[in-house]
Amino acid sequence: MPTQLERRTATTTALLDATEAVLHERGYAATTTAAVCERAGVSQGGLFRHFPTRRALLVAAAVRVAERQTHDVPAGLDLLEGLRHLRAAVRSPANVVWHELVHAARTDEELRRDLAPALRTYHRRTRAAVASLRPAGHPWTETHQTALRIVVTYLDGEAAVAHVLPDPDRDEATLRALADLVRPLLEQP
Repeated sequence: MPTQLERRTATTTALLDATEAVLHERGYAATTTAAVCERAGVSQGGLFRHFPTRRALLVAAAVRVAERQTHDVPAGLDLLEGLRHLRAAVRSPANVVWHELVHAARTDEELRRDLAPALRTYHRRTRAAVASLRPAGHPWTETHQTALRIVVTYLDGEAAVAHVLPDPDRDEATLRALADLVRPLLEQP
């Protein structure tokens, strides 16, 4: 028989999984607590025992997405392999969820306030993951941060188009050109 902690963890996991799925499938506006509860098989009372508000649930989902998006960067990748890995993360359903929440925070001041710490953590974790592509012992500088912003901005835009108009050959050629453009910035000591 599961312990109370195990049941609580299972319910929280089911609610967060359902939140991500509904955000991905329906978008922010249609991600209601009723839709999440239906998907998770949890009552609204059960949801509110774990998360006091819809916003708290959405922020918890964002925190989990940010952690998952940045924790699994394999060691020893060269720049092009690292960019491919980053592109796959940016095109993932989890990143679609992330963008749904970030876009909603643009016009929802409370969500923006509550999401800001997760966004800062996400940027820190992304920087740490990408920094692993640099030679050992080289410190991370503002120039490297600028290169990362260029890469992520490009990949975010490409991901939006790739879901609608996929073109793997074009995407690979462009990724190689992007690697050539940012390599001098990332290789600076």
